[in-house]
Amino acid sequence: MSSDNTIRLLLINDNPTEAQRLVSMLQNAGRPNRAQHVASEAALTKLLQEHTWDLLIATEQSRQVDAANAIRTISKLQKDVPAILLSEREGSQPTVEGLKIGARDVVTVDDDQHLLLVIQRELTALEERRKSRLNDRRYHATLKRTRELLDSSKDAIAYVSDGLIVYANDSFAERFGYKDRDDVEYQPLIDMLTDGEQPDAREFLRQCSINNNEVEAQEWQFTARTVGGAPLPTRAEVLSTVYEEERCLQVRIAASSGNTEELEAQLNEAKFRDAATGLYNRQRFVQLLDNAIQSAAGSQRTGGLMYIEIDRFEESVQQIVGVAGADDLHRKFAELLQSSVRRGDIIARYGEQSYCLLMPETTPDSAESRAKELLQKVADTIFEAAGKTLHITASTGISLLSETSGNADKVLEQATRAHNQAVSKDASGNTFALFEPDSETQGDADTYHRARVTQALEAGNLKLLFQPILSLQGSGEKIYEVLVRLMDGKDELAPIAFLEALGDAGLSTKMDRWVILAAVKAAAAQIAKGQSVSLLLHLTAASLKDPSLPAWLGVAFKAAKVPPKSVAFQMRAEDISSNLHAARDFAKQVQDMGCRVAVCHFGTGLSPFKALEHVNVDIAKIDASFVREVQDEGEGADALVKLVGQLKEINTQVIVPHVEQASMLPTLWQTGTDYIQGYYVQPPGDEMDFDFSLD
Repeated sequence: MSSDNTIRLLLINDNPTEAQRLVSMLQNAGRPNRAQHVASEAALTKLLQEHTWDLLIATEQSRQVDAANAIRTISKLQKDVPAILLSEREGSQPTVEGLKIGARDVVTVDDDQHLLLVIQRELTALEERRKSRLNDRRYHATLKRTRELLDSSKDAIAYVSDGLIVYANDSFAERFGYKDRDDVEYQPLIDMLTDGEQPDAREFLRQCSINNNEVEAQEWQFTARTVGGAPLPTRAEVLSTVYEEERCLQVRIAASSGNTEELEAQLNEAKFRDAATGLYNRQRFVQLLDNAIQSAAGSQRTGGLMYIEIDRFEESVQQIVGVAGADDLHRKFAELLQSSVRRGDIIARYGEQSYCLLMPETTPDSAESRAKELLQKVADTIFEAAGKTLHITASTGISLLSETSGNADKVLEQATRAHNQAVSKDASGNTFALFEPDSETQGDADTYHRARVTQALEAGNLKLLFQPILSLQGSGEKIYEVLVRLMDGKDELAPIAFLEALGDAGLSTKMDRWVILAAVKAAAAQIAKGQSVSLLLHLTAASLKDPSLPAWLGVAFKAAKVPPKSVAFQMRAEDISSNLHAARDFAKQVQDMGCRVAVCHFGTGLSPFKALEHVNVDIAKIDASFVREVQDEGEGADALVKLVGQLKEINTQVIVPHVEQASMLPTLWQTGTDYIQGYYVQPPGDEMDFDFSLD
């Protein structure tokens, strides 16, 4: 922020004289400011809701307004107001305590030069964040307008990357007889042509990609097939372009005459409505939510979003009245929601059992009050469906819309998190919660995560996913990395990530053993079918230090009749470095059994090869950052090539993960990379059914 700009300043200080001295000090330093002394928490909330502020300076031991509560209020309202604390204590402890509660920095009272430097730093950072948000809004607005033009175009338009249709508008789907664009997207374009024309078409599209002509479209005539198999003579224009930051081809088929404006309007209206309730559907609601977020950011108003979900929908509705009766219940539920709207509100059917209520202008207290009233109204209503009476309840999560909201996905994610938090506190339902970024202390969050994993292990709410690792050197080995997911409603969460962060040794080893048993059973089933597969299994640091694990593994392999040579155990590079002796002993024991040992995240740290002098590993998986530098950020491949070369010199096999583009393959093949993994090969799936042939 320029030194000429007036600073909008909030001051929390029990001593008015000291508060005035700070204002004068800033003025004398050439930093004009409009300061507001805050005498109560209610006044702070009101000021934050009504105006834009650049900075909060608070004394650490203020009695009128507690500094921690002030920072919490800023976070609760989702306002971007950096807070600086003033402390009379010396040393680092005040700084540590201040940073923990969310302050940007802590400065000793009367150390004016330090305070001025911190203020300048925070104002500069604030200006950059504001510019970033503005640019982000402009960028998304441009993308939105572009996407809307594509979606509404009567011309049939598709974008093709590596032969796959990554986007198709409704006109394109309708041209070939499909009901929805989802039936077309991520399908090979060649499969929509008659068999006799596919070889020529494949060569034509390849030449278009090579020519990379963004100016002059190439005319393309071909005979397509409709979804029913009927031939469809087609004339298209093909142009090289960029879609969602990926190089691809645009295929445009000019609209045929005969579509009336009235029919177009009817189709558009039907496209944005839920058939059962008549409310806006999810697609249209996300658009409207984005609009509301942009409006809130531009006007400094605070809006709100309620994510509403019917409690225990399957057992309280579907099992009683069936599918048809459930639709009837939804119509009645939608009518109840509509009877509760206020001017400007927007209601939509968001999911199978969920709804959203958008409040363009509200406050935290008002949003919570409305949620309470609405849930009580639901609980007091007797619904009729399929000739039966139903008594249901609902729960809701609330997220606020403000200058920091960003986009619809973020606000929706916050609202669903608040809903999950509410339900987790009261499983009976009929409850609500307001999303607060700092609503849980880290200790509470850790306890919550432990409880979720423990419950999942006991209830069997875990499942394995298998991601293929493809050999570039034609070894013929069929390797799958085994991933575990915790089933949480419709979501799939990765429990290993937060277990490693928690450092809970007992729970981590229990999870590792569950994964190993489930994985070797799945491998045994493949072997019984005559399929030879290999597994890459991740181990947490706790399992490396478990002296009983190797003996247990021997029993598990024997019981499942899975050869140890088909299993590789993967350890994080940081875990090996932190537990050298334990990792060395574990590696030797499992290698003596016939297993292989792998290290992942390899290449991080100052001396990544130092640990390999102590721990013998068979396979090294390169850290994904090396791939992203080349693939996503457009940097050179020198660092990646050098690292792979060094590993090959010590006879260590190399896996390169995160491969998402075919352009990476020539470089990796030339370096002698043994295996590749990533979405270019295949995302994680429920079954070990990947075709490992290199045709």
